[in-house]
Amino acid sequence: MPYFDPEVETAPLERLREIQFQKLKKVLEVVYKSNHFYQRKFQGHGVELEEIKGLEDMRKLPFSYKTEFQNDQEESPPFGTNLSEPLENYVRYHQTTGTTGRPLKWLDTRESWQWRGRCAAMSLWGAGTRPSDIVFFPFAFGPHVAFWGLFEGVWQVGALAIAGGGWDTLQRIRNILDNPVTVICCTPTYALRMAEVAKENGIDLRESHVRIMIQAGEPGALVPSIRNKVEEAWGAIPYDYPGLTEVGAYAIHCQSQKRAIHVNESEFIIELINPTTGDPVPEGEVGEMALTNLGRSCSPGIRFRTQDLVRFKKGTCVCGRTFRMLDGGVLGRSDDMITIRGMNIFPLQVGEIVETHIGIGEEYQVVVYTRESVRELKVMIELGEGRNGEEVANAIREDLRQRFEIRIEVEVVPRGTIPRSDYKSKRFVDKREDTLSR
Repeated sequence: MPYFDPEVETAPLERLREIQFQKLKKVLEVVYKSNHFYQRKFQGHGVELEEIKGLEDMRKLPFSYKTEFQNDQEESPPFGTNLSEPLENYVRYHQTTGTTGRPLKWLDTRESWQWRGRCAAMSLWGAGTRPSDIVFFPFAFGPHVAFWGLFEGVWQVGALAIAGGGWDTLQRIRNILDNPVTVICCTPTYALRMAEVAKENGIDLRESHVRIMIQAGEPGALVPSIRNKVEEAWGAIPYDYPGLTEVGAYAIHCQSQKRAIHVNESEFIIELINPTTGDPVPEGEVGEMALTNLGRSCSPGIRFRTQDLVRFKKGTCVCGRTFRMLDGGVLGRSDDMITIRGMNIFPLQVGEIVETHIGIGEEYQVVVYTRESVRELKVMIELGEGRNGEEVANAIREDLRQRFEIRIEVEVVPRGTIPRSDYKSKRFVDKREDTLSR
């Protein structure tokens, strides 16, 4: 069976919207009754529960912002007031990485954690994971939720899970080969790092049983150059697992799509809005994604502004799911946009071009800085032995010029200059605040 829950994943549009509204009503009933954060928020905007009579009335509700949650936790430590139940009902603690500000804490009850696992299971199943699979997790998870959620999802799918925290990369590779593992959940960065270590030790990962790579934490499975590298190194198919601590794992990357993901509309309501005005964007245009989760009334995200820029893909998918698709997944972040000599550029766009010129074990960083009060952008690349640095740099410069119509500096740096990571790579370095207020 290609679906984890065929009744909702293939539901006609009218039925799907009915499911969404019934779930939304239940969340709002709980929130209006016992969630102090949203009680204050809704009262401040003069919105009564009785006014929300259909999905079209959602626009009467105010947006939620990450900074609001952060400020709330500072004012009401340690967990803030976005809690709809007594503290003793919560059983899971997680927090954000803090890459976009202060780490944000988030709690789950048994019911909401099961819901998180269900969302993960739907994603895993959509990528082809089945009860017969052996799934390997190469990280010590810590407080970050992504791989904990996937671990719960594997349990709900009924597959065998192996935790590989505490080992070094070579030990993990040997465990993957010995067991034999068929699915790996990791970041794209670490998938390529394992490939680099395997090559250094004379191991051909294509001879393993791994057939699926579930990739979370950063773009990769939807970026053609990165996807191709993972496929070449592992002989396995990468699938994107997008999610946010504040709302959950909101999408399914099915086996029929290489450059698009389905929004899990049975568990989330998605809106595409103008980042400046908050108004809906016309069909087919890029907008900021706002999400409302429908199975987590204990600590919900209602009209949460993700700052992720996305675009709906036209048409239906041959997989049979009726959920709408996002073309290319997350295209960039509204808060990452850089204006260089009148051109609006996203680091992710630069990275996609650079990735086509570098191989496994090679690295890069996109750096924005100021020079004589003028904003500048440069790319640093670190190449392997035997590569002609000047030739590669010139090729990247030309592709960047063709794409953005401006000249961007490309600098070849010695091996070891750019830090390696066993989790996520820091590919974008912002030095604007050092010398110029943003």
